[in-house]
Amino acid sequence: MQRTLLTIATLTFLSSCTGYVPGSFRLAQQEQTFSSQLKINTKIDLLWVVDNSASMDVSQEKLRNGFAGFANKYMQPTWDIRVAVITTDTFLAHPAFANHLNSTIAGTTGYGSPYVNSRLGTFVNPPSNPTLVNLTTGKFDAGVRYRDLVPAWGSNFAKLLPGLHDGPIAGFCFDLLPYFLHGVTQCTVRDAATAPTGPGRCLNPEGGDTSVSQCVNTTQNDSIHSGRPIISTMPATKLSGAELTAWSNQLVSDFMVNVTTGSVGHGSERGLGSLLQLLSDNETGDTPFFRPGSLRGIVFVSDEDDQTMTVDPVPGPTYNPYSYYRCDQASLIAKNGAAGVTGANGYCCDVAANNCRYGSEGTSCAPKTVDGYTYTLSVCPRQDKLLPVAEVKSSLDSFFANLDTAAAEGEASGGYFVVSIVAQTGAAIQSLQEHRNLDDTAAGGFHTHAVDRGDRYIELGTLVGNGSLTMNIADENYSPILDAIGAAIISKKSTFLLDRAPTGTEEMVITVLHADGTSTVIPADKYVISGKSIVITDQNLVLGLAATDQISINYQPKTVF
Repeated sequence: MQRTLLTIATLTFLSSCTGYVPGSFRLAQQEQTFSSQLKINTKIDLLWVVDNSASMDVSQEKLRNGFAGFANKYMQPTWDIRVAVITTDTFLAHPAFANHLNSTIAGTTGYGSPYVNSRLGTFVNPPSNPTLVNLTTGKFDAGVRYRDLVPAWGSNFAKLLPGLHDGPIAGFCFDLLPYFLHGVTQCTVRDAATAPTGPGRCLNPEGGDTSVSQCVNTTQNDSIHSGRPIISTMPATKLSGAELTAWSNQLVSDFMVNVTTGSVGHGSERGLGSLLQLLSDNETGDTPFFRPGSLRGIVFVSDEDDQTMTVDPVPGPTYNPYSYYRCDQASLIAKNGAAGVTGANGYCCDVAANNCRYGSEGTSCAPKTVDGYTYTLSVCPRQDKLLPVAEVKSSLDSFFANLDTAAAEGEASGGYFVVSIVAQTGAAIQSLQEHRNLDDTAAGGFHTHAVDRGDRYIELGTLVGNGSLTMNIADENYSPILDAIGAAIISKKSTFLLDRAPTGTEEMVITVLHADGTSTVIPADKYVISGKSIVITDQNLVLGLAATDQISINYQPKTVF
């Protein structure tokens, strides 16, 4: 609702002079009321796209540790905030990868896993494949499919459904996932028949446990879930006192579980492609996340750059998530020696001649230098196959523009902004890579260089603007990072645009009109004037605004003369 009273005072001439009555050119006081359907729009949709590859356990732990303060400050029950989390391998829901996921991993037919055999007496085949392991012989009679490694991979993976994006993605704890088995997650801790179920020990480790090893889901113990892929701050009924406290505490717990995406994700991290897959699959279904007229924040968290490629329109039978990747043979030999890198069934060589895993697209990657630190990625996507970031932005722009056609009358969208929590500096890349080297050693795998600056995420934020942020994933304390995200939200919700520029605060009265009929006058030292905008500078005051409040601004417009 908005009402505007605009009159011009009558010009009065004095009979004995050429002067005029003081104030005769002043415009009459103007009043504008901003209601929940106009400017006090507390609808905020915050989507997190979190890297769930093997190197991300420590970063996810820092997110868990820092989020409690963020939630207690910004996720107020008076604000209509929704949060959801997807992973950087959500792109695997694309139909082009179905053949790959259903294909059998070479060499696994008839294979007997030492780990599975060591606990065969308590092992239970996962519901996704009840005949995966012969429980008498301990062998994979029909082999292991790629989808058996992570049963969630498939056509529903880009949908916000319970059991998919409301806790760690469950992986098959055995030697074909060496980082999951031998790395810091120690999946055997949660995979054991006597392991606790539910998220309790993840949120509150005890007895020498750590959240890194307790915040893990396996196909044997897939019980750490919030049950709420979309978390909302708005309770169904008005709460107060102990009930309100319990509700707020549950919000924090649920998000800490959801943001713990696990570390069995695919090594081709495609955060941008995963976001687009969510828009394609989830936003057209029964569980849409983004709402008309809301302010949207998209937060990417990754220690590698985005590798989203254009998808082959007619993918061939061998098309897979690592199609169109090159490898750097020289740096891999320097890290591991030639044995295993080159030769038959090696890691990086001429695939046609030696049946290597990589090499068909080339055996070298271009070196990069960041802040004087030079490094070469061990595996790199073909640049001509990467989906241009500008196309990603165009898709987002079109999606949100179409979505906002359904916004309520007078409900103005705040658009969207991007936050990239990525490796920004040479020092950050070095630090994270050193941690990655320790994981390689623990897993008994190849030493590779995978950590990279998040240039494509940063580029998207630059193109989007609208207050987009870039932050450093290598920071030890994520509380300032999360607080900056909250402050960005507040800044967008504390500005009110007037029809005309006011003269100043002296003749201005700003009042909060509450739904119960009471009102609160905002002191002049709690806001500033910038052109036609009024910006409330008191963060606590803005956080206290409810979706049912209205802002009434009575002011003197500047004269046009």
